[in-house]
Amino acid sequence: MTDSENAQLRMHECGQSEYWFYHKDSFPNDPPILYKQLIDNAHDEIIVWDPYFNVQPNVADEQIFQNIRSDITIKILTCKGVDSENTYLTNVLNAMKTIISPDRDCRFGLRVVDKGDINQAGYQFHDRFLIIDNQEVYLIGSSLGYHVKEHLSTGIFKVLNADTKEFIKSIFKDYWDKSIQKQIPTAYLH
Repeated sequence: MTDSENAQLRMHECGQSEYWFYHKDSFPNDPPILYKQLIDNAHDEIIVWDPYFNVQPNVADEQIFQNIRSDITIKILTCKGVDSENTYLTNVLNAMKTIISPDRDCRFGLRVVDKGDINQAGYQFHDRFLIIDNQEVYLIGSSLGYHVKEHLSTGIFKVLNADTKEFIKSIFKDYWDKSIQKQIPTAYLH
């Protein structure tokens, strides 16, 4: 990590805008901000593909969206055990409505691969990805919560190869299309 510190992002940077690593000992009281910066700079669409998107009182992943631009579409694909009352879906929708003001004209959709549904067992996932404006693709080392608050060390890798980006986007589309049983349909948030 010699001479790799990017204090502005609170991360270490390797290569030219290719890989960033949050080393907690370098910034023990400050979270990394690259993930937030990527979301804040999106123009059209933000896709968060993360098996652990949480909005419980102590884990407020929705905070990452507080400074998004207007007229953005946000899609989140996650993996949870969902109860029959769909409490998780309601909690996420309420949290997003609280953090994103109506004047942003934001469209929001959430789909959940239900861990309790044996028909969706083949669609459970572990890796995390961020897709910005259907052009930039990032492999994210840990779930979103680790980019909202300072927790453990983690990294972000920007996928540069065009074929690899298209491959990842095609997998996302397959998982998104197969996850319609538990969802908040993509529509205007307010």
